[in-house]
Amino acid sequence: MWNKPWKYREGIAISVGLLITGALLQVSIGPVEWLVFMWPANIIALAILIVALGLFYALRPKVYLFKFMTQVEAAVPALAAASVLTIIMGLSRQVPEGRPAVDPIGLTRMLSFWPFVLIYLWNIVIVAEVGIQQLMYFQKRFIPSLISHLGLFVFVTCGTLGSADMLRLKMYCEEGKPEWRGIDDHQEVHELPLAIELQKFTIDEYPPKLAIFDSKTGKVLPKDKPQNIIIEQNFTSEELLGWNITVEKYIEDAMPATMLKMMKGMPAQMMQMMKMDDLGMRINAGGFVEYKGKGAATAILIKAQKGSAVKKGWVSSGSYMFPMSSLKLDDKTEIAMSAREPLRYASDVNVYTQDGNAIQAHIEVNKPFSIGSWKIYQLDFNKEQGKWSTLSVYELVSDPWLPATYVGIYLLLIGAVLMFITAGRNKYKKEEDKK
Repeated sequence: MWNKPWKYREGIAISVGLLITGALLQVSIGPVEWLVFMWPANIIALAILIVALGLFYALRPKVYLFKFMTQVEAAVPALAAASVLTIIMGLSRQVPEGRPAVDPIGLTRMLSFWPFVLIYLWNIVIVAEVGIQQLMYFQKRFIPSLISHLGLFVFVTCGTLGSADMLRLKMYCEEGKPEWRGIDDHQEVHELPLAIELQKFTIDEYPPKLAIFDSKTGKVLPKDKPQNIIIEQNFTSEELLGWNITVEKYIEDAMPATMLKMMKGMPAQMMQMMKMDDLGMRINAGGFVEYKGKGAATAILIKAQKGSAVKKGWVSSGSYMFPMSSLKLDDKTEIAMSAREPLRYASDVNVYTQDGNAIQAHIEVNKPFSIGSWKIYQLDFNKEQGKWSTLSVYELVSDPWLPATYVGIYLLLIGAVLMFITAGRNKYKKEEDKK
């Protein structure tokens, strides 16, 4: 072993040695902390890596290891080790960046796992040295491979070194109040070069669902396989656990009649502070009436019939101003409306920049708004207020290295396409030569 020329045994030994070295580093000093590579440390590290790669290639005649880097015997074991670690990463649930691994080894934080980092660094060095060699002895047939190697190098180096500069913040915006501060995962406050003012929050909800509950436990029946009925626009009647349920009146936005009477003549600010408790709902003799203001909720007048037993009354999911309303069917069960689930929700906002620009934007779940290096995502809202929420929660993500990472991906795709085309042409030429 270690007799020149080196073969696969030496290539495997180098990869195993890197894994052992990584394991010792993991035990002795802990995981890799990518935060030390924050700007400008990452660009300095990249510059040092590029210079080192050039020196490795220049010293090939004197140092056999540097020459061995461009051989397939070095590449195959390195790629195999990287593939195994990547598969392990895919099979184990990874913790978010900045949080400790949940396993004693560190596999659940693979991107900071020393063996993983060293093996990928070894792969990148091999890729770069092969690319330099192809560039120094350039031929047209090297173009697809050269582009692929360059793409892989750019993608991995920029994706890892640039991760330290990625900033992910939460911003809580109240309606009509510009906010320019965000909170990171460590609850530290960051002042941003932009401000967001919530103008209007909108939400679309799924149709209401009715279900029969156990009066004591509050659980939906039957316990083993809960059932419900969906009240859509054309709903008339349907059977639920032996009860025939008929909708006699449907009000999309409603308020208890007693509560609405109490609110008449009140200032708007005082109205929003009003809340009706369970006792108030029990003495609410007038049922529900239509109300388009904040705090309204869907209410349905239903008739439930089972044989000779007939029950009639209002059900409502309730809101932050009044509790849910159910209809008692017998001593053990009652029918109620579950809280309506959001189908989609979005915010109309004004985004203010440092140079004095005000931009109107619509931010929806999975449809972020981009400004500068920032992407703004709709993350959450005040679930207690529901569709009347005056608070929106946004996630703001800044990743200045992302464009470079995309360049690497595009180069990989271009290289793959060129390889496919070249392989097709070579096959065609061989067939023509045989003829």
